[in-house]
Amino acid sequence: MPHWTVDAPMSLDFDDVTALQVRLIDGTVAVLATDDRPSVVVSGVSGRPLQVSYDAGALTIGYDMLSWERLLDWLKPVHDSAAITVTVPADCQIQLGVVSASAVVCGLSSGAAVKGVSSEITLDGVSGDVQADTVSGALEGRDVDGAVRFKSVSGDLTLAGGSLSRLEADNISGQVAADVALDVAGAMRISTISGDVTLRLPEASDARVRLHSTSGNVRSEFGVLRPVMSPGSHTVSGNLGGGSGNVSVNSVSGAVTLLRRPGRRTTPPAESPRAEAEMESETR
Repeated sequence: MPHWTVDAPMSLDFDDVTALQVRLIDGTVAVLATDDRPSVVVSGVSGRPLQVSYDAGALTIGYDMLSWERLLDWLKPVHDSAAITVTVPADCQIQLGVVSASAVVCGLSSGAAVKGVSSEITLDGVSGDVQADTVSGALEGRDVDGAVRFKSVSGDLTLAGGSLSRLEADNISGQVAADVALDVAGAMRISTISGDVTLRLPEASDARVRLHSTSGNVRSEFGVLRPVMSPGSHTVSGNLGGGSGNVSVNSVSGAVTLLRRPGRRTTPPAESPRAEAEMESETR
């Protein structure tokens, strides 16, 4: 099995990569989809050297003592840092674990498993199943399609664009914000203790909806959803469309807000009288 100890900037190319595992403490890592040969570019290393190994399509980058299973328990102060860019085929399976390093994953079609302690993780144009766990680190996603499962103590979740078959988010004090479309018969289940939840769905969405907070405010821009009167809690519920999907939000003290995204204009706007007069004068 080929193995490299990397203590200075270098570049490695591979014939094929079908699985990628990255364990990084500090620094930056970018995992990008490519149609060219897979590669690893290390542009900077400080502290202990990185260990890189390759075996039958499986590429591993990281440190020996940093395990996937115990990553979220990692509190030991160290100064190991690296800046890494990895290019892999779009269908490559990845596990990405970072302690305080920032991470970007772009263009993959087989989802991703990501863990972070206090890191910032960004997903861009990723489809498939996404499993993300953080302590205080944030997860941001743009144009993510498929299923997203997120667990955190105080990290924020932000999703913009994309169509989801499932969204599951469990948080204590972090905020959850999602401006997405929900697949037919798709489901959203969001639970927080004190974190606010803000959702924005297309006005043509089709789902059963229940928004609940024990002491926080609950508000919906969809007029068909009605408040449910009950002592000591705030609830809004009802059906959007035929109610084939499901949206469920529960919070103890966080505010819950459901916004409506207007449908796209299908006909051009009418010309103003002044614009029509100017067009007539130009054709004379």
